[in-house]
Amino acid sequence: MSQFNAAQLLSVEGLVVVLTGGGTGLGRSAALALAENGAAKVFILGRRVEVLQETVSLSKKDTIIPVQADITSKDSLQAAYETVAAQAEHVDLLIANSGYGGLPMSPLGPKPDGSIPSLLEFRDHLWSSPEDDFGKLTEINVKGTFFTVVAFLPLLNAANERRPAPVKDRPAAPTAQVIIVGSVAAHFRNVPYSIAYNISKGAVHHLIKTLSNIFTPYKIRVNGIAPGLFPSEMTTIAFGITESSASDGALPKSVFPPSRAGRHEEFAGLVLWMASPSGAYANGNITIIDGGWLSTSSSC
Repeated sequence: MSQFNAAQLLSVEGLVVVLTGGGTGLGRSAALALAENGAAKVFILGRRVEVLQETVSLSKKDTIIPVQADITSKDSLQAAYETVAAQAEHVDLLIANSGYGGLPMSPLGPKPDGSIPSLLEFRDHLWSSPEDDFGKLTEINVKGTFFTVVAFLPLLNAANERRPAPVKDRPAAPTAQVIIVGSVAAHFRNVPYSIAYNISKGAVHHLIKTLSNIFTPYKIRVNGIAPGLFPSEMTTIAFGITESSASDGALPKSVFPPSRAGRHEEFAGLVLWMASPSGAYANGNITIIDGGWLSTSSSC
């Protein structure tokens, strides 16, 4: 039966997409995959024009459109919205992918003799954490994500208003959707890198659930992705992850069961599923794609 045809079930043909953080890493992978598979327009937002242009140059299609924007500024987001609205009457999919890793902020490890630091030593260590970086994590990861979604609500609603009626033997067109990229860090009880980063991503995951609830009457779905370690600017800084880290045997199997970091096509494939008719029934869902890292860690 034609409704089970993979080309239809996983089609993103004709979608209009807005994606923040499309100049590097996972955002770039998602933008290239959506364009490659038939999205009509993929607007990629970011602060650095040069990396946005690099993403454009890597695509075989001419459907990726760079838009300079700073998600921490409502004025900048409004300007980006107006730029997109001048070129598209609606947006089918918004991917809020921009994020910030912050500075290292982890508990003290054992002393050379194996003893744990005193509570006062631990307190002094935590107290030395830069206050402004804590605020920056919240400003970008939480506030910036929230206002990105709010900015594009009118165009998401316009997609629903033009949604075609179901056709027999074809998957129904999905309702408008927001995909927010969180992190497995939201689930860690231990601290691989930063307490503040874990907290900020925990807030992002709760934001996903809250928005999926409050936008339900408007038929705008909100889902999330919680990636583990993938090669990116952020993971290079925090963990020394490079493209070679995605090779089998590059990472310890005791921590990462596949013995490697994630591959860009694995993340992109998940985005394609969520954006396609196959993902149309998902709402309020946060999909973890971490190779089993949480299964070997102290997590919730």
